[in-house]
Amino acid sequence: MRHFKYSNPTIVTSFIVTLVIGVCLDSAWAAPRQEPDPFRAQSLERVSHDIKYMASDEMGGRKPGTPGIKMCEDFLVEEYTKIGLKPLEDGTYLQEFVVGERRVIDKTQTKLVLQGPDDKTMELDLGKEYQQLRALENFDLSSELVFAGYGISAVEDHNYDDFGDVDVEGKIVVIIRYEPQGEDEDSVFNGVETSRHAFIANKIADARRAKAAGIIMVNDSGNAPSPEQDALVQETRFGSTLIPFAQLKRSVLNKILEMSPLTSPLGKSLKSVAQIEQLIDKNLEPISQPISGWSAEFKCEFLKEKIRSSNVIGIIEGEGPNADETIVIGGHYDHLGMGGGASSRARGRIEIHNGADDNATGTAAILELARRFKRSDVKPGRRMVFVCFTAEEMGLLGATHYCENPIFPLEKTAAMINFDMIGWLREERLTLYNWDTSRDFNAIFDAANKDFRFDLLKPTNRFGGSDHLPFNRRNVPNMFIHTGQNDVYHTPEDDFEAINCKGAVKVIDYSEVVIAKIAEMENKPRFGRPKPFTLGVIINDRNGAVEVTRVVEDSIASKAGFQADDIIVAIGDDEITRRVQLNRIIKRDRGKTVMVKLKRDDAEVTLEVELKNGDE
Repeated sequence: MRHFKYSNPTIVTSFIVTLVIGVCLDSAWAAPRQEPDPFRAQSLERVSHDIKYMASDEMGGRKPGTPGIKMCEDFLVEEYTKIGLKPLEDGTYLQEFVVGERRVIDKTQTKLVLQGPDDKTMELDLGKEYQQLRALENFDLSSELVFAGYGISAVEDHNYDDFGDVDVEGKIVVIIRYEPQGEDEDSVFNGVETSRHAFIANKIADARRAKAAGIIMVNDSGNAPSPEQDALVQETRFGSTLIPFAQLKRSVLNKILEMSPLTSPLGKSLKSVAQIEQLIDKNLEPISQPISGWSAEFKCEFLKEKIRSSNVIGIIEGEGPNADETIVIGGHYDHLGMGGGASSRARGRIEIHNGADDNATGTAAILELARRFKRSDVKPGRRMVFVCFTAEEMGLLGATHYCENPIFPLEKTAAMINFDMIGWLREERLTLYNWDTSRDFNAIFDAANKDFRFDLLKPTNRFGGSDHLPFNRRNVPNMFIHTGQNDVYHTPEDDFEAINCKGAVKVIDYSEVVIAKIAEMENKPRFGRPKPFTLGVIINDRNGAVEVTRVVEDSIASKAGFQADDIIVAIGDDEITRRVQLNRIIKRDRGKTVMVKLKRDDAEVTLEVELKNGDE
């Protein structure tokens, strides 16, 4: 006999769960405690914090191979340690592996040297004064510098074109990040909201159309209000560009402008980036022109480097006769980083994709469930393995690696429960993909739902593209718990503010009950979808008579004694004259024993028919 606590969705109360061998699932739960549990009262606060932190800009979209996902990995390890989960045999929580490779800057073969009047030379410090951004090809470029405003060509939209009156062919253009009037609510560039003209992909396209040879960009004043806040981006921030591209500190460009000012249309000298911004913002007119006497020697080579990432795995050991069997509780913690690839639905927008719903919510569920089960007074009947998978967005790589290198044997894995996007609960609809990968699951889902009253959606033959699939391919009973697709999926708008945190906690509460039931089953779930529920007859319905033309072998009908050429007259008190009536009644009375009246030759025959599959 074992006891587990679980949450009621309406009152935060601890329940004691008692499984008695031979007692059905519906009666396996004891009465609620009288006193509320303060730990569970704080569940919403914990879950909300976890989602918000993992979906913060600080983590940069959690793409494998970036500092952001390493920050998330460190957070998960810290939480696993606080919870007290058992680590892997090597004493860590990390299952590290190679997820791919990338091109990185060869710092020994990369330089940016600015050459000015009177043999003035400025050899810049990579990572401090400038940041080389990743390009598709190695390059070695020497050319004049031309200032080109914000690098925007928006003639049709706003009659504004930084490339309109200046020749940049074969030149390196120096541009300002984002767009004019960025802090003006009345700006034609979409007010204070970012317009498409600010996107780096569009700036690159505009520069290439103008036949520029390369781009050097400085932050706008809104993103660099002081020299201390003038941050250089990561080399991977904008993906691999189609043109040589670097970011320069504003202070470096200011030094150049002090020596070689730009000239305003009225002949005024412009000796700083701030003065240039103010003039463009005021008049919304380009002041593009060569930077007199200045050129750049711009060179970069790239190396190939393997990208490594880790599944984060912690364990709660089981106790009892099924302690050597495992339940995997998982979901992915990676996302799309800055977007830009085919997976992003925001084409052309190189911005942080925070992935709050996808899948900070699922990762938060893993942490919260681990806290709850670890806090229980007794161990579960089966081992629980909590896995935050990496590289799901790259093709389920983390879950696939786990299945190829399982911590515990897959043949001894009772179930895999996958959480992916549980933060969008609407109208109490909860989708359970792969609910039918075990004939034992459906009763568990329905019994657990009695106190929660979700509208459980159970798609058939729809697997859902997530981390449960590698387990499915290896015949492990699996389920994918999901609150539905949404408009912000795979866009920069998938932020914490859009998440229904209370709904996510309710999904976690329900899932806790489901997992506890699976942990205490006498026999582990059987893999395999239930047989389709049919009577097992091929029929014709002509002239008001439903005639059996063939009886399927080993079917409900064959076991009950149906024969070819029988005419089905009635089921119970329901007269049968059409196929649709038969199908409706069979579905309605599933699980019952019914009396079926037949006409056989010239006689009337009544059969007792048990409307159950062999595995029910």
